[in-house]
Amino acid sequence: MSELQCFSTGPDAGPAIGAGTPFFEDAALASLQSRAMSYLRAGVPVHFRGPAGTGKTTLALRIAARLGRPVTFITGDEWMTRADLVGREVGQVENAVHDTYVARVRRTERRVSAVWEDAPLARAMGEGHTLVYDEFTRASPAANAMLLSALEERVLAFTDPVAGRDLLAADPEFRVILTSNPGDYAGVNAAPDALIDRVVTFRLDRVSMETEAGAVAAATGLDAVEAAQLVGMVRNLRAGASGTAALSMRTSMLIARLLAAAGLRADPANPAFLQICTDVLGSRLGLGSADLASRITEAALPSGRKVA
Repeated sequence: MSELQCFSTGPDAGPAIGAGTPFFEDAALASLQSRAMSYLRAGVPVHFRGPAGTGKTTLALRIAARLGRPVTFITGDEWMTRADLVGREVGQVENAVHDTYVARVRRTERRVSAVWEDAPLARAMGEGHTLVYDEFTRASPAANAMLLSALEERVLAFTDPVAGRDLLAADPEFRVILTSNPGDYAGVNAAPDALIDRVVTFRLDRVSMETEAGAVAAATGLDAVEAAQLVGMVRNLRAGASGTAALSMRTSMLIARLLAAAGLRADPANPAFLQICTDVLGSRLGLGSADLASRITEAALPSGRKVA
């Protein structure tokens, strides 16, 4: 059975997911969010696809929060099964009835019944939640097969008699947001054509430098100019070497968070800045400290210069 990562939010669970998270929004992101929300309100699922570190999950949670409904969040993995989405028997309950109607005669009748528990997909459908299914292609196509009828016909079929029903019709407020990584990532399955045909897919793998720098500044508190310098440096490192798939916007945010906490600038002439970059980037680039320091210095942008 999968170690399913799942949580839900609602009126009694505090602020909505993503509501208090700093979020950069330029014209391009505002337009994307507006379109995604209009499609979701029309009952059409949306899918954010892109490399790790491009902000897919943050964007999905923010849009889900803005819809104003409780959010159910699950993360796909290779061990997920149909039961992890639909539900399963979780135990048994035994009831005993003692009949003492006839004096000096005691009759006991015992009844054992199975206990069924709905899984996140079934709960979200039944209660009208917004389901955010993160990295759904890490689960097997067999596990995700249940999504087809849930997305189009908005019904969920139960094959286990313990469930006590054959079909579950989705609440009118039920909505679905999917995220996924490209198919060439390890552990990622190809998204079935039949499923992709039921959703609107947004590709997030081409974010401008200005958008990325703004997102880094908003998420970490680093000065906007410093964030642009840092993002430019990471982009130059990514473009100038092979095997740098791990360098993403998330990498820039990690370095920026450490710089902001230490009150440092993105200045390659500062040994403290170089040390932070070396610690963060060393394992990602596979370089020793001396070579890495040289690469960082070369990749750092002169003031005012921008990388596309």
